[in-house]
Amino acid sequence: MPRSRFFGGNSAAGPLLPEGLRDPLPNCRRRPGRAAPGTCLLRWCLEPALSAAGGFFTFMPIVLTPRSPEVGGDVSLAPQNLPQDVLVCSWYRSATTHESSRILTYYPPPAPDQIPGPAHTGRETAGPGCTLHIAGLTLSDTGNYTTSPRRPHSPALPGEKPGVLAPSPSFSNPPAPPPLPSLICSWITALYCRQAPGSESSTGLWGRSPVQRGLPWGLGWIQPLPPVTLSLFPEMLPRPTVTPDQTQVLENGTFTLTCNSSPSADTVLWLRDGASLAPSERLGLSPENRTLMVPNVTRGDAGTYQCEVGNPVSSVRSEPSTVMVAYGPDSARIDLPGPIALTLRSPLNLTCVSDSVPAPSYRWVLNGTDTNETRIILTFNPTTWAQQGTYKCRAHNPITNRTAWGSVAQRAADTGIPGLAPMGVGSSG
Repeated sequence: MPRSRFFGGNSAAGPLLPEGLRDPLPNCRRRPGRAAPGTCLLRWCLEPALSAAGGFFTFMPIVLTPRSPEVGGDVSLAPQNLPQDVLVCSWYRSATTHESSRILTYYPPPAPDQIPGPAHTGRETAGPGCTLHIAGLTLSDTGNYTTSPRRPHSPALPGEKPGVLAPSPSFSNPPAPPPLPSLICSWITALYCRQAPGSESSTGLWGRSPVQRGLPWGLGWIQPLPPVTLSLFPEMLPRPTVTPDQTQVLENGTFTLTCNSSPSADTVLWLRDGASLAPSERLGLSPENRTLMVPNVTRGDAGTYQCEVGNPVSSVRSEPSTVMVAYGPDSARIDLPGPIALTLRSPLNLTCVSDSVPAPSYRWVLNGTDTNETRIILTFNPTTWAQQGTYKCRAHNPITNRTAWGSVAQRAADTGIPGLAPMGVGSSG
């Protein structure tokens, strides 16, 4: 690979010049009390030969892929028609090349490397052609982006101050200078140099070994391209989901629901049975409203819950998530009012009523003996003398582990003599 050469030293043969640049030393005169020409500060002593030194960059567009990036997606910013001899390029999150806005500096092959800058977020990488890739776009990525590629011996752009050449360190040239190593250099805030793989040792070049990044001498200019503006478009939001999709919670317990949606959603609202949930001290919401926690659950908290997400271009609701509050039974009763009076051979239908969620299991007892009947309705048809007495129904909720009893007395007679009045209603739990 070609070797970069640097001004410096006081060799009789004169300074080593990049091909196409005139010797600047004749324009630097030694003044009384000043250092020798080999160590003078070169500022405006450079006169570029545009045809030999590569000339100015033609302003090249930066193409976005995709052309309309969306929040949450990825984007690539690719300079077009870059010369093949670009040594290094830097990307900036601004319309200028101020160091505070530098995202990264990229060294192309054969020794690819990337140096993060102050504006690097961890989501940016560079690749062939000095292309910048940004993953997981957020609204904060909106703005101007500038890249500054550098070719060997590139002159400064019109109106741009060239890189200042700091004094070369003093050293004595040996009779036979060692071969110059191949260096890859760029000007970021100072001249940053690194030795190319496979090149000779740099010992003796500047009197220090090995070559370090950040050596503040040598030649380098920043060649910024016109900035490109990255405008992000909010995505059309996909339908969110609420997890879990079914919840069973005990009365006075706690349940938590999570709204799973795109990170580009600006707003998250919660609804119960289609109506917006009013804020209250009992409802707990995460900072972005994506998690809903309801403590001290009441029976009124049962229903279907949805979350609704929105951004400037879309709004969409989730499918319902069902919350069931388990409670009861607080009591049980037999719905046929007493006193029950039946004639023999008449049908008897008794219904056990209890307020319970989920629905309880039932058992019927006649005169203290289990009838093996487990349905909510007990039926005898026709009635015999063996079916008269005291009936009890037992309602049991297996979730709350509560049990309630109801009872009634019935007496049959051929003459229709009234039976006994209903016996008490009880509850246990």
